[in-house]
Amino acid sequence: MKHLIVVNPKSFAKRSEMTDAVRDIREYFDSVKGSDYFIYISRYPRDAVSVIRKYVRETDKTVRVYSVGGDGILFDCLNGMAELENAELAVIPYGTTNDFVRAFGEGVSGVFRNIEKQATAGTIATDLINVGARHAINFCATGIEAAVVLKYYEISRRHPALVKRFGGFVYLASAPIAIMDKKIIEQEYEIIIDGERHRGRYAAINIANTPCYGGDKSAAPMACPTDGFLDVILTKSTSRPQLMRKITSYTKGRYYKYPKLFKHIRCKEIKIYSESPLYLNTDGEAYYDAHLEAKIVPNAVNIVAPDGLKYYLRREL
Repeated sequence: MKHLIVVNPKSFAKRSEMTDAVRDIREYFDSVKGSDYFIYISRYPRDAVSVIRKYVRETDKTVRVYSVGGDGILFDCLNGMAELENAELAVIPYGTTNDFVRAFGEGVSGVFRNIEKQATAGTIATDLINVGARHAINFCATGIEAAVVLKYYEISRRHPALVKRFGGFVYLASAPIAIMDKKIIEQEYEIIIDGERHRGRYAAINIANTPCYGGDKSAAPMACPTDGFLDVILTKSTSRPQLMRKITSYTKGRYYKYPKLFKHIRCKEIKIYSESPLYLNTDGEAYYDAHLEAKIVPNAVNIVAPDGLKYYLRREL
């Protein structure tokens, strides 16, 4: 087996923290006789995708790819190794958010940071979401949850000094800004879910493979990345005050309390169209597109499960 360790330096608050993490990784592999490893420091978003793909394709051996950082570098690693049968993925969580690791339960980051356990553990065949040219492991969304990130991007471009000083607060302020935008919360969609058409105005559409996203949110707590299904939560358009009152319940997975506003559907594939551009968010990567086609890809990636951990089902159907 070969080991490719991909590190995102921006996931560490201090350079010294990254240096310590890389040192521990290097010391472990140097102590294992015959270990074949390479450490790559990512330079910018998507930089690692081609590096991983080239590294894995150039060998017949199994390559265990280590994502060292937050959800951003995990996205890169996942898309670099997607559809390559001789690659496995180990997640070593650092950075601001580590939503995927939370799918194994809360408080497990320490286990996932243990390089020896990551290098020697078995794997779990895990589903992915195919979204056009992208692959996601946690979720894909359109509507408010994508617009919030895009609004934050917009503020960052226009007022970089403000974001540098009050970054977290500016992000929080992006949520009410998005909700106040009538075009977002009343956008009209044509949605095809496993061949069944749905038409109407929706404030948000969340497509989940795992239960966790957004650092502390779990809109679809029943989602399990080994069941071969997507869990879709449709949020109908409503008044701004009602949406503000219900949004917290929604992000905590209590959508079922308000069946007139939220609808849960399990499916294999979903297609979304609109006459207006779609606000999209795929595992934290926000962008615009003309339409969305997402489908489940069962057992698409082998995820390393240190200490024999299993995916934690937060709530059964």
